[in-house]
Amino acid sequence: MSTTRTPLLYRHAWWLPSACSAFALALVVATLHPTEQSILLSVAILCALPWSLALLLLDFGEGFADRAAVLVCFGLCTNAALLWWSTVLLRVRFRDRHADLHDAQA
Repeated sequence: MSTTRTPLLYRHAWWLPSACSAFALALVVATLHPTEQSILLSVAILCALPWSLALLLLDFGEGFADRAAVLVCFGLCTNAALLWWSTVLLRVRFRDRHADLHDAQA
């Protein structure tokens, strides 16, 4: 009787989206409450790419910072959601591949 272990990425796939979501939450807070010399604001804008490229489309004027903060927060949340979705797809693929491998050995 042989037992096959599931791949490491299958067993521990949730730590990456969890860590990135926690990091994104900290960046959202930094974006909504920026300080004058906040490095976290720059990191938030970079992490929200490609969504933060839409900042170039905003009009400069009254309320620019508020609209920009909402846009960066939207980008961070979208990136986190895409990361969770891709992790779910990865786990489904590993589960199906592991099931096929297990059936072939039986």
